Amino acid sequence: MKKALIILLLILCGGVIVYGNSHWNSMTAGSISTENSSKQAKEDSPAKEEKTSTIDSDEQKYLSFTGNWPEEAQSLYEEKLKAGEAFHILLMGSTEMDSIDEGWNDIVQDSLQEIYGDTISVESMSFETSTLEFIQEEKYEEVGDLKPNLIIFEPFVFKDNGNVLIEDTLQSIGTIMDEVKKLSPGVSFVLTPPQPIYQPANYASQVEAIQEYAQDSDIPYIDHWSNWPDVEDEEIKTYLDSVSSPNEKGHKAWAKGITEFLVKKQ
Repeated sequence: MKKALIILLLILCGGVIVYGNSHWNSMTAGSISTENSSKQAKEDSPAKEEKTSTIDSDEQKYLSFTGNWPEEAQSLYEEKLKAGEAFHILLMGSTEMDSIDEGWNDIVQDSLQEIYGDTISVESMSFETSTLEFIQEEKYEEVGDLKPNLIIFEPFVFKDNGNVLIEDTLQSIGTIMDEVKKLSPGVSFVLTPPQPIYQPANYASQVEAIQEYAQDSDIPYIDHWSNWPDVEDEEIKTYLDSVSSPNEKGHKAWAKGITEFLVKKQ
């Protein structure tokens, strides 16, 4: 009987030792796992912070390029940038942009896509019409249907020249913008002149009137004429073809002005 009791006690002691050892190992493993998890979280944290910082840095870089844009367009671009949506830019003007295969609009589009990437989309629309015909034919509906956010608008002054009074041209420009805004709320406009020509006479005064109209109406104006030779200098003929439409040199000069406005120098 005594011998049996001793054996039982030995079995119980062995069981306690085995249980205690198992419990200790479990606690130690849990502690190590917790420490490792904590350590891993600390290691991952800077990486996540760095990624967030990079995204913010990219956004800030893109926004810095928009410094010349109308304030409403800048704010809308920022909203779309944060939402991951593309901001829609429309290059709109006369068929002078189509006088060669790669017009100023194509050059500008390529430049903008290179700088802004997929944060923007760029389209072009050209019209063989005067400002008055544009309204009479309700061409503004075609523009509004695209729902652009920012329009670089070259009014049809080259076509109007000698056919439409400048007062009527200016009134038509205002009407066109108003009608497009009704169809595409929130859209902003920037005005830019058509190409310069050699010794433009009355044409130059019409372009000057549009610039004054833009200033008086608080509309940004891109004066790309500064990239061309003086209009009284025969050198400007090397930027134009036989009918005073821009050739390759002319389109590059035109595109340079538009691009430098849409991508502010740092």
